[in-house]
Amino acid sequence: MKKRGVINQQLSNALAGLGHGDYFLLCDAGFPIPKDVERVDMALTFGIPSMNQCLKAILDEIVVQKITIAEEMKGLNDEGYQFVKKAFKNQDFQEIPQTELVKLAQNAKFIVRSGELRCYSNILLEAASGVDTFKKDFIIDPEQI
Repeated sequence: MKKRGVINQQLSNALAGLGHGDYFLLCDAGFPIPKDVERVDMALTFGIPSMNQCLKAILDEIVVQKITIAEEMKGLNDEGYQFVKKAFKNQDFQEIPQTELVKLAQNAKFIVRSGELRCYSNILLEAASGVDTFKKDFIIDPEQI
């Protein structure tokens, strides 16, 4: 048994398989997941687990250098937008139309589906290098967000 961290086997394996520059999507319950992309379905019921809960667990496992969100999140899901802005202070931060995010999802290494119901709660996360020199500025303490 693992001592800490993600205990969902499929998610743990997917995160462990990330290399520098690989990206994956953490999405809400309603995101149109492409049929050819691996789906890691964490959703239990409506709202559980939330985007925030999933993100905190994921950030305890990996280092992220860049995130991309739908620009619509800012106006239609301010709570989620503020949470993401607070979490990713040092990462490249990109906002694009939701239609473009859906297209990028087609080439994601995998997609993690949460039970989140707040609209546009979709975050494309790009893995950073594991080399200490490069990752030091990207490490996020999930307890601080």
